[in-house]
Amino acid sequence: MGCRRRAGTARLLRVSWGPDGLVVGPGIGRGAWLCAGSQRCFDLAVRTGRFPRALRAEVAGAELDALRTRLFG
Repeated sequence: MGCRRRAGTARLLRVSWGPDGLVVGPGIGRGAWLCAGSQRCFDLAVRTGRFPRALRAEVAGAELDALRTRLFG
């Protein structure tokens, strides 16, 4: 979703909406894919507004900050 590169699912990370907000890993419903371990890809997706578009939902900045902390420390 960030860099829009195509890769196999082993090299990608799925992000979707769950009952407690953004969920990383297998899930049901609408999801989006990021390059696994790539903060650059994540930041590009945030900067270009791709999370709300891909998930078809409003995504608060606090949700994205929490996800960034979970993924990259």
